[in-house]
Amino acid sequence: MNNKIKLLTTSQLDDRKKLKELTYWLRVMNRPNGWHYDLDHIWILEELEKSAITKGSTIIDAGAGQGIMQYLLAARGYNVISLDFTSRNPPPRAHGIFKIIAEEKSEINYQHPYMKFISYGTDGFRNIFKKINIHNFSKIFELPARCFRLAHSYLYYLYERYFRNHENFGVITYVRAPFHDIPLESNIADAIISVSAIEHADIKLFIENINSLTRLLKPDSPLLLTTSATSQLDNHYDYQVEGWCFSRTGLVTYFPDCDLDFNVSECEQSFFNSKTFYHRLDPYYYKNPKSPFFRKKFTDLPYLPVSIKILK
Repeated sequence: MNNKIKLLTTSQLDDRKKLKELTYWLRVMNRPNGWHYDLDHIWILEELEKSAITKGSTIIDAGAGQGIMQYLLAARGYNVISLDFTSRNPPPRAHGIFKIIAEEKSEINYQHPYMKFISYGTDGFRNIFKKINIHNFSKIFELPARCFRLAHSYLYYLYERYFRNHENFGVITYVRAPFHDIPLESNIADAIISVSAIEHADIKLFIENINSLTRLLKPDSPLLLTTSATSQLDNHYDYQVEGWCFSRTGLVTYFPDCDLDFNVSECEQSFFNSKTFYHRLDPYYYKNPKSPFFRKKFTDLPYLPVSIKILK
């Protein structure tokens, strides 16, 4: 069966070549990465290669925001339709590297709480100093390390902008729309990807959202989603991340034609045993006392990363 749902494990991190490529673009674009996003990104790249999606093809990044995947794909030569329901401006680090066709500033006839929850600002020296003041001594002590990381990242950006050839890069086109109402023609995409976004959409429209995305695919083309799963019996809403976690039963209900690999123990143990995962965990997680990964000590996962592959 080509349609498949599978919990992701840290075995994805064994692909050192893709991990290096991902790390490079995270530094160029100065983007942090969610605790499981390395797995999500590498899985999507592997599936695109298995599907023989060639350079020049059109890929829709659904719920792209300012996520790194659209830039990595454009750097590989794909033309990317960057879809999101929140208004965005091209990030400063894209200047001189990527050709971005930005959206016209217009309102859409749709509102969702996550629009206010998410922020598409950029991190820089100004933002660092804005967050740090004399009343927050712990942040002051972190200042040298944070400035060093930013300067290190900026050197990657300068190198990419001034010393690398971008002639074969694809074009990124912004489209603002919710998943259930996308103003694009049918059968235009060679692939659709979505990195941890569908859980932030209206769950009452879940089937409609999936059908709307599938409509855009050319025949025999893949829809590649990553999202959040739970070992609980029912779907539940995680207020900390403002998103749904889908149960085994919920996933089977939404995707009855998919082969299901839902080994919770294997997924969790892979994280507990992976030195690469511990090494790559972003400071946002291990320096935050409210994070389940505080000080890189954890005994369970806040949710389970899951991949969903559907062929039209």
